[in-house]
Amino acid sequence: MIIRTLSVVFFLHTLLLAAKEINPVYTNTPPKIDGIITENEWTGVTSTTGFTQLQPHKGAPASEETIVFVQQNANYLFVAFQCVQQNSSDIVANISRRDRLDNSDDAVLLLLDTFNDKRSAVAFWVNPLGTQTDLFITDDGRNADLNWDTEWQAAAHIADTVWTAEMAIPFDRIRYKNGLQTWGINFARVIRANVEIAYWSGELYDNYRVSQSGTLTGLKVPEKSKSFRLTPYATLRFENGSITQNHNKWLADAGLDASYQLTTGVRVDASLNPDFATVEGDQEQINLTRWELSFPEKRLFFLEGNSLYSTRIRTFYSRRIGDIDYGVKVIGKLNDYNFSALSARTAADVDLAIPSAQFTAARLKKDVLNSSSIGLTAVDKSWSTGYSRSLSGDFLINPGEAWQITGQFVVSAPGLSIAHSAYFLRVAHESNLHHIHLRYSDTGEKLKDNVNQTGFIRDDDMRELDSDLSYFFWPQSSALKYIFIESRNNIFWSHAGMLRSWYVTETARFYLKNRFSIQLSYNDEFKLYEQKYYNHQYQIQIGYNTDEWQAIKGDYTWGRNFDRDFELYSFGIQHRFFEHLALGYDFQSISFVPDATVRSNTIHILSVDYNVTRDLWFRVFTQTSITEKRLYIYGLFGWRFFPPFSSLYIIYTTDRFDELRYQEQRMNDILFLKLSYQFGIYL
Repeated sequence: MIIRTLSVVFFLHTLLLAAKEINPVYTNTPPKIDGIITENEWTGVTSTTGFTQLQPHKGAPASEETIVFVQQNANYLFVAFQCVQQNSSDIVANISRRDRLDNSDDAVLLLLDTFNDKRSAVAFWVNPLGTQTDLFITDDGRNADLNWDTEWQAAAHIADTVWTAEMAIPFDRIRYKNGLQTWGINFARVIRANVEIAYWSGELYDNYRVSQSGTLTGLKVPEKSKSFRLTPYATLRFENGSITQNHNKWLADAGLDASYQLTTGVRVDASLNPDFATVEGDQEQINLTRWELSFPEKRLFFLEGNSLYSTRIRTFYSRRIGDIDYGVKVIGKLNDYNFSALSARTAADVDLAIPSAQFTAARLKKDVLNSSSIGLTAVDKSWSTGYSRSLSGDFLINPGEAWQITGQFVVSAPGLSIAHSAYFLRVAHESNLHHIHLRYSDTGEKLKDNVNQTGFIRDDDMRELDSDLSYFFWPQSSALKYIFIESRNNIFWSHAGMLRSWYVTETARFYLKNRFSIQLSYNDEFKLYEQKYYNHQYQIQIGYNTDEWQAIKGDYTWGRNFDRDFELYSFGIQHRFFEHLALGYDFQSISFVPDATVRSNTIHILSVDYNVTRDLWFRVFTQTSITEKRLYIYGLFGWRFFPPFSSLYIIYTTDRFDELRYQEQRMNDILFLKLSYQFGIYL
């Protein structure tokens, strides 16, 4: 009886949250997307208001009024936001790089559930500078993929007591279900001065909850025709250095990216001789563990659809794939099935004696129940003298708004034994205010050698217990905005029953109304390698405005690390000096006592961005590492003349470092020009 009553209450609660709807007016005179809402463009257009806070005062009306206007024509959905801000000096707008927006700037959000499945959506952010960020949302908001990218228009304008934004979303650039005239829709606004996030559809349980959206009714969406989008590119490169054999040579090259829209929900992509030279180097990190570091994927071919493979036991990690000669992938959604398949051929690396290999990965994920799923992943790497394969099954069950149960089982080859397999089970309860989970994992003794040919796991031979607890407090205080506390705990044994590791990490962060913050952390851990190690570290961080992009912070960390005492000093600043010029600087210096292996190091990282417009910019990224005597400089001029895919890049990189294998200083200088142009062919 109790369960039945709770089910009815949950159903009615969800129904009430989804009660808001909006019907777009059809127009034959589309608005000019310049960020200015004019009467002749938006008068008589469907509008709506009445936003509700997600934070800090959940369920309360938004502190400032936001009015949203919606209309469409045969090719676009048009949305405009009128954001009242009584004190325009409180508007925060610093981020000018595309796909970098988060809750650290004032911004507005459009969320579209184009399959009306209550669990997946595309979303579009715009800040008062007109900076755009697009993302793909899955699992009812629990996963947001910032690597998803498409072509759309946006602009913004700041006035005395209001800022406005306009968006134009082309139907032919997003996937949707043919014939569907009702989509899920939601709008959100970040009011940075009040640390506020508010949504239009009502009180949400957490960010991006697709199932709690309103509805967009009466759509007149065009039937999608099959289409090709071709993006040929040409490059010219000058190289001089001791890393490659191309000394003082000009090298010309060309390649092609192709996209075929098979149906409204399915697309096939292919890439022939892709060039990744526009990707800047990975940022240096100080590693206090003995585990491998994970780095984000930045290469365009691998980005979209990559998040579908983001299971806890990562059997596919695209950074394992080096430069490729060609690649093909298919991504899409048909009814209740999301899927992705990818195959790529890597070139042989003669210098490192790495043979050419074929990488293949496939992922199938089926929607079940209200907002749950089951999935299957197969990954293979084959080369002339061997192979590595894995098969993984996983599930995600959402029995309610806050509960989540996940699990996964992996087998791998060669071997196909218990030692070559792994599984986990995790139960979590979470919202925008709190998170708590308990997880048990079992990882076979020989899994790492197989899986890390194509995936990423840090260690194996583990029977592991893991728990996290975190909570945001929003006190009614004259001094404090919020308090954040977190406790992270982990312990694991080998399959032989030997204790291999445990750690306890406690964190408390206090954010004051004057924008100063202080964070205190403590970590205590045990590690068993060639001997037993008892490590510990203390950290204190003091910052100003650290919840926004424009911030400054300093850290001091000290303790014991693998029988060595250490001290780590860190400092970081990000600042917009003028309207178009932004600078970021990071400093890290670590010293060990004793330091027989010369691990002490100092790192300087400097980035400078100058945006002439949102699509015409200069960027310089430099970093130095004292221990490696490394100097890396990356300079870029970029012009997206038809954003985001038709572009011109001029890039200069220099890399100088000590090469231990050759006992010498090595260097490489590259000047690189790349021109790409995308055009469509409709069938």
